Amino acid sequence: MFSNLNEKSKTISVSIEDEEDLAQTLNQSKESEIEYIKELNTDLNAILSSIYDEILVVNAKGELLRYSEKIIEDFWQVDLKDLIGKNIMELVDRGYFTPSVSRLVMEKQKKVSVVQETSTGRKILAVGNPIFNENNELERIVIASRDITETSRLKNELQEIREKTELYKKELHHFKMKDQLSKKLIFSSPKMEKIMNQVKKIADFSSTVLLNGESGVGKEVIAEAIHQFGRRADKPFLKLNCGAIPENLLESELFGYVKGSFTGADKHGKEGYFKQANGGILFLDEIGEMPMHLQVKLLRVLQEQEVIPIGSTKPIKIDVQIIAATNKKLEKLVEEGTFREDLFYRLNVIPIKIPPLRERTEDISLLAFHFLQQLNEKYDRHYQLTPDAINMLECYSWPGNVRELQNMIERLVVSADQQSIDAEFVSQFVSLGYERKKMKPVVTRVMPLQEAMESVEEQLIIMAMSQYKTTTKAAKALGISQSSVSRKYQKIASEKTNENGK
Repeated sequence: MFSNLNEKSKTISVSIEDEEDLAQTLNQSKESEIEYIKELNTDLNAILSSIYDEILVVNAKGELLRYSEKIIEDFWQVDLKDLIGKNIMELVDRGYFTPSVSRLVMEKQKKVSVVQETSTGRKILAVGNPIFNENNELERIVIASRDITETSRLKNELQEIREKTELYKKELHHFKMKDQLSKKLIFSSPKMEKIMNQVKKIADFSSTVLLNGESGVGKEVIAEAIHQFGRRADKPFLKLNCGAIPENLLESELFGYVKGSFTGADKHGKEGYFKQANGGILFLDEIGEMPMHLQVKLLRVLQEQEVIPIGSTKPIKIDVQIIAATNKKLEKLVEEGTFREDLFYRLNVIPIKIPPLRERTEDISLLAFHFLQQLNEKYDRHYQLTPDAINMLECYSWPGNVRELQNMIERLVVSADQQSIDAEFVSQFVSLGYERKKMKPVVTRVMPLQEAMESVEEQLIIMAMSQYKTTTKAAKALGISQSSVSRKYQKIASEKTNENGK
């Protein structure tokens, strides 16, 4: 009996010892777990404190559970410690900031990024990340926020700089184009002055302009001037010569076409000149050469401000100003039935007649010196035109106008053996023009008969001296005495020299 009691006593003793060991083991395990959790918490806090963003954790109701050491100054306007356990969406309702990223995450049940703005004007980039439990129910929202006020300011400043840079580029391009244009607009005659005043007056309007003038008078330069002086200066300026493109290609060049329109067409289609010039100006040179069937389509473009590409039925709205030019009398073409009368009236809203060079002789010397300077710079030369050479150029009729004068100056420069180009040298080339076409005295205005006779006499003496070289031969050709030719020629040369010296 006693032995049984002893055995039971031993068993109880062992059980107590086992329980104590178990309890000790459990305590050690719990302590290890607590220590591990503390370490994790320390690591988490270290991570959160090292992150640039502010980190908040809220529950599914929007109540703040915890926050990182990194906080955005002046954002909350309250101590975050006081918000633990409270709903941070209430701050939105109080007007502290807007919008609430927590509310958006709850509504959309997905990650949301927003830019919040505070009552003090700060901008905050907030990203809300939802955390779901095993039942796919929203349990937590982790919010990462970053102050982008300075970034936003810099971005806005950068955008302003870019916009200003783009504006400066456009202005620089505009000034560059104007500078290039000024090098083409060389004149001193009252007639050209009047035309340029008209150009500046109409430049800001979108009315159709019809330029009329002989070949080479500078119709394209006037069209460019309208573009550069007007409100479309920073928009396209396209040029199309209606007489230089085959009739079967002109329509596709003007209106464009969609893919598969005809054999040989670009597989991607093509934009026409009207579409490419949208917002700007389309210069149609030699408009009198446009075929009748295209005149109908052009009239529709002018009236409706829309084009229909070849192969399409869908009209495309455009905003294009048309400047047309011709060296023909369109009224006569209308009478002959080769130009539509309704199109003529539609084009002739603002007519500008550009006078030939022979009717504005004041411009000849300026143009001649201008072209000479260009060639001197191009070829690094120092050629000069003598006063008597200029006199001869001014007496020529220039049937090819400014273009012919430019070509003539280049011919003189290329052919000259001396830097000084005089009348004797010029006569070798200009006389070809006299022989090719019998010249008549040029009368550009009504004047006293005596003045007209003196003008014709001056031209005849200069021409005779240029052709025959000596006063004796010139006098014989003119049917007057040698002394008269000598006296009159010296007087003319003296007057021209004084004029050029002013």
